[in-house]
Formats: sequence, C-alpha cells, structure tokens
Amino acid sequence: MFFICMLMPASISILIEKRIDKTNKSTSDLILKYLLYTFLITTIMNTFVYIFSSEKMFHYAEYTFSYDFCLKYMWLSLVVAIILPYILKVISTNVDIKLELKEKKDTKKDKAVKNVKKIKEVKKRKNNKSN
Repeated sequence: MFFICMLMPASISILIEKRIDKTNKSTSDLILKYLLYTFLITTIMNTFVYIFSSEKMFHYAEYTFSYDFCLKYMWLSLVVAIILPYILKVISTNVDIKLELKEKKDTKKDKAVKNVKKIKEVKKRKNNKSN
C-alpha cells in the first residue's frame, strides 16, 4: 500500500499534463517529469500529514499505512495530483526566469598584468635611451 500511495498519483499528473500540452515527449522527459511530480506530491502530502496529524510522524513505517489512512491519503494525494499540473502550467506560462552570468574580474591579477606591462615599457625606454 505504501508504494501505491507514493507512486500512483504522479502517473495521474503525467496523464493530465499530456492532455494539457498535447505534445509527444521522449521517455527521458517523462521519467524526469514523473520523478518531479512524485517529489512534489510526496512533499505536499508529507506536509499535510505532519500538520494535520494528531501524532507527529517524522518518517513512515509499515504500521502507519493502515487501510483507513491509505484511503484518506490516496484521495487527498489524487486531488493534489490533479491540481498540480494546472498550477505548474499557469506558472510556466506566466513566469519567465532568465539567468545572466557575468565573469568576475580578478582585480589582483589585472593589477599584476598592468604592473608587468609598465615594467616592460620602462625597460624599453631605458633600452631606447641607451642606444
């Protein structure tokens, strides 16, 4: 029951996302999306269980997943699994994230290079004056 409760809702989310996007994705994309949905749904459900549970559980054990608990957990996780693809679609269409990386200049290195150039110029001047 434990594995069914943890892994099945993500497959529902994948099916809903395929209906929303209507695109064919590669197997690796589907596996990555499945893992993402499994992580998100499990995290949300762990938060619900921790907040609303009378006994604060820090980890799941076999005795925790009684039949009644599994039914409640499955219904709530299926609701989360149905809503989550729509939320992610709205976020992905309305939020654009751009990362711009700039190379940090090493001022000590730049000063050393300038000093070397100055020394070479001074040596050239001395050589020119002596000739």
